[in-house]
Amino acid sequence: MKTKLLCFDLDGTLIDSAKDIASAINRTLRERQKHELPFEVIVSHIGQGLKALLGGVFPDILDVREQEHLLERFLEIYEEDMTRTTTVYPGVFEFLKSWVASGGQIGIITNKDERPAQHLVEFLGLRKLPWVGVFGADTWPERKPSPLPLQKMMAMASVLPEQTLMIGDGLPDMISARNAKVGAIAIEFGYTKLELLNAHGPLGSIRHYDELGSLIASLP
Repeated sequence: MKTKLLCFDLDGTLIDSAKDIASAINRTLRERQKHELPFEVIVSHIGQGLKALLGGVFPDILDVREQEHLLERFLEIYEEDMTRTTTVYPGVFEFLKSWVASGGQIGIITNKDERPAQHLVEFLGLRKLPWVGVFGADTWPERKPSPLPLQKMMAMASVLPEQTLMIGDGLPDMISARNAKVGAIAIEFGYTKLELLNAHGPLGSIRHYDELGSLIASLP
């Protein structure tokens, strides 16, 4: 088996969390006497990381201390309701169990902060799987699109870039894979349009997890 390690993004890739994130953003907006934003606008910011997400919806907040307070308050709100509607995408468990049973390794690299990411992994039953690691935006000094998280995961798994794939629905996933000299697979059902992902040269894309095994097997 040429490919030995699969690294997955979380939001929009393994789990559908957009409704809970949007709800928390709009609750934060209401607390600050601001108008709520359409779901599609909030979704367009998911994947870049929490600071970028909040910066996108609160562009007028420039003071660093106020930004930190906003970040803390958003996390409080989000962690209260982060499991209300969030679910694992169809086929995820079946594929992951099959991949691990065949001797493959798996890891999660998300731009969500590590604490909420770990909580969701536990709540949704993903903890039962033997992850090499679950990395958040704040796990290492750099986050996607930096190659650092992928490099750390590969080192922990004792694999080479040519034995690794990054699977995700966001531009940071595609760019971090390229920066780490790792192949990428795009998720078509996530939060970024496929044509934007394709501009960064993924090796292929999937519409459902039942397509992933055959796609990996077909790669040269």
